[in-house]
Amino acid sequence: MSVPSFPDHLLSLDEWARLPEYDRFHVELCEGVLVASPRPGSAHNHAALALALQLDDQLPGNLCVLGGVEVLVMPEPLTVRVPDAIVVDRALVDADPDRAPSSEVRLVLEVTVDGTARTDRVTKFSEYAEAGIPQYWIVDLTGPPVIAVFTLDSGWYRYDGEHSGAPTLTAAGNEVTVDLRGLAEQGASAPADQRAAAPAGRSGNGPPDNGRAVAADTATAPEAPEGPTPR
Repeated sequence: MSVPSFPDHLLSLDEWARLPEYDRFHVELCEGVLVASPRPGSAHNHAALALALQLDDQLPGNLCVLGGVEVLVMPEPLTVRVPDAIVVDRALVDADPDRAPSSEVRLVLEVTVDGTARTDRVTKFSEYAEAGIPQYWIVDLTGPPVIAVFTLDSGWYRYDGEHSGAPTLTAAGNEVTVDLRGLAEQGASAPADQRAAAPAGRSGNGPPDNGRAVAADTATAPEAPEGPTPR
């Protein structure tokens, strides 16, 4: 059985585009470094799909919700993320680019489970803010499902509250109801004394300390017995 090989240098956008498809890993690019993590499980996938469909059904026709689409967060240092869902203008969908520029993204939604929490609450939190994405929602499944809402304010995200149940929120200027009640709870698995919240951002605005488990960033991929198929 072969082991997938990963680049040993900072990647350019052309090199990123030519990478093969790693079937067992979710891959993104952070400041030129390939970041690989295990593909998400059923609870994560169900939540991401359900929430994307809810948003798409309620937003006006000039807006679209996309899932699993590459976002060019920053050209330098090169950062490409693949959020669980994004809200963009329909004109971007009609143009069908290889990836969405961050300047065209109205809202990013990430679903957090054990193993992605620190990346979602710290790394991506700062990346999306610095890229100027107006709204960031983090759905946490490591306990009863909740959604934390952040709005860009003076270059950093302002914390606008955490909600459970079926809250009515504002997405890209439109009121929508987000029903979390049918989402599966993954369950926090880390011991209580190992749990930590993400640090506050500049001006003290950052994800709240809600006691949820936070795992370390995955900077390199684990070994796998299977090789990649062409991307």
